[in-house]
Amino acid sequence: MFNRIIVALKFTSASKYALEKGIGLAKDYGADLHIFHALDYNLKKFDDTHPTLIEKANEAEQRFEKEMKPLFGDLKKFTFGCEPADPALEICKLAQDKEADLIIVGCHQELEKSCIGRIDYVGMTILEMASCPVLLVPLCV
Repeated sequence: MFNRIIVALKFTSASKYALEKGIGLAKDYGADLHIFHALDYNLKKFDDTHPTLIEKANEAEQRFEKEMKPLFGDLKKFTFGCEPADPALEICKLAQDKEADLIIVGCHQELEKSCIGRIDYVGMTILEMASCPVLLVPLCV
């Protein structure tokens, strides 16, 4: 059912929980898992060789390696990418380019808010623009 899954990663508890769900689905379906983290959009003004952009990208990759990669266990079919971007637009573009079957996004707002209030701008934009189904994962604590 799922061959390619995209996970939006924000390095929050909600995002980590959404990634765990994505890893489980990727294992269950033998799907490729693509994880994307949007760096600060203001870094777009720099070219790929700018020291600040390189530093921020390296920080994100190291954080992924330290905090998220241990969650993968024996899953080998995954990629991690990061670049300066509008997170919602880039996730939708990535999903279209990769012909994704599913986008997974964590709900980042406070638990006490109503359901629709727990979906931030990124989640709402992805819901409106996605070329495939979107799974919104609430943080269950």
